[in-house]
Amino acid sequence: MQSRLEMLRRLAILYLAVEEMHSVELQRLTAGVLQARNAIGSEREAVRLARLDGQEALVAGDQVNWMTSQSRQERAAWRKQKLEEIRLRRTELNDAARQQYVASRLKREQIQRVFDDIAKRMEIEKERRAQAASDDRFLARRRWTDSREEKRKDQRIRTF
Repeated sequence: MQSRLEMLRRLAILYLAVEEMHSVELQRLTAGVLQARNAIGSEREAVRLARLDGQEALVAGDQVNWMTSQSRQERAAWRKQKLEEIRLRRTELNDAARQQYVASRLKREQIQRVFDDIAKRMEIEKERRAQAASDDRFLARRRWTDSREEKRKDQRIRTF
C-alpha cells in the first residue's frame, strides 16, 4: 500500500506540473489575445485620425493630403481587418487552452483526492493496528494477572 501511495504522490506531482504548464500556456495565449485587441484599437485610432486629416484636407481644398489620408485610412482598415482575423484565431486557441487547463486541473484534483483518501485510510489503519496491539497487550497482561490471582487462590486453598 505504501508503494501505491508513493506512486500516487509522484503522479499527483506530475499532474501538478502539467497543470502549471497549461496555466502558463493559457496566460501566454490570453496575453496574445489582449495584444491583438490593443493593436486593433491602435488601428481604429489610426483610421479615425486619417479620417480627421482627410476632412481637414477637404475643407482646405488640399487634394494631395486628402488622397494621402484616404490611403492611410485604407491601410489602417486593412491592418485592422487582418488583426481581427489574428485575434479570432488567437481567441480560438485561447479557448482551447482554457479547456485543456480546466481538464488538467480536474485531473490533478482527482488524483490528489485519491492520494488523500489512500493516505487517510493508511493512517486510520496504522492507528487501528496500534490500538489493536495496545488492546492485545492490555488483555495479555490482564490474563497474566488473572492467572496469577487464580494460582494464588489455588495455593491458599491448598494450604488450608
